[in-house]
Amino acid sequence: MKDMTEDTTSSLLTLTDSKLAALHRQAANEMARRSKAAACGRDAAAIICGNEMAKRALVVAAAGGHSILFVGPHNCGKTMLRAAALELGLGSTFEALPCPCGHRSSPIRSCNCTAAEIDRCLAAWPVADITVEVPEPPQRELNGRPGTTLVDMQSQVARASAYTDLTLDQDSAAILKCACVELGIDPDGRQRIIAVARTIANLDNCQRIESRHVCEATNYRMFRR
Repeated sequence: MKDMTEDTTSSLLTLTDSKLAALHRQAANEMARRSKAAACGRDAAAIICGNEMAKRALVVAAAGGHSILFVGPHNCGKTMLRAAALELGLGSTFEALPCPCGHRSSPIRSCNCTAAEIDRCLAAWPVADITVEVPEPPQRELNGRPGTTLVDMQSQVARASAYTDLTLDQDSAAILKCACVELGIDPDGRQRIIAVARTIANLDNCQRIESRHVCEATNYRMFRR
């Protein structure tokens, strides 16, 4: 298995940028096809049990055209979230496992992955404006109400304002500065947080970015630690 992985890596390194871009488009199109097929014309968001934070993150991503990465174990709803994203017109969506087995941070399943395996898994995550955890829903939520539906999401996105001011007030700037220091967020990540906070403010129809918007936007990067 190790030799096969090394051979695959060596082959990828020999590809030109244009060929890599073509492979990326093919992979993205195939993932989109599978996501759409999985929904089978149904409300993809309503199929998902629980995970309202992930749905909220998807609304933010769709409203601002931000890329989004869903991280979670198998069969937690990542594919349905991507199907919902397609219906919302958002193409820059990704999904990943938190570790090779998918059970890291799970409260009910054990993870036997080594630290080195987890590090390699995290290093392979695509870079996105928003990263959100999609945990396996508890049993009590599997037969409950669907929660936020695709129609709800579309309505929220449609009602968002279109302000563009990225200025932070003193409180918001202080919160973001502390977050960047404590979480080790680089300048690129800082700009992504501000852009996402602007979108969240627009969803609240606020002309200025407030501290609550910065806090929510920062939460969408915490899982990348």
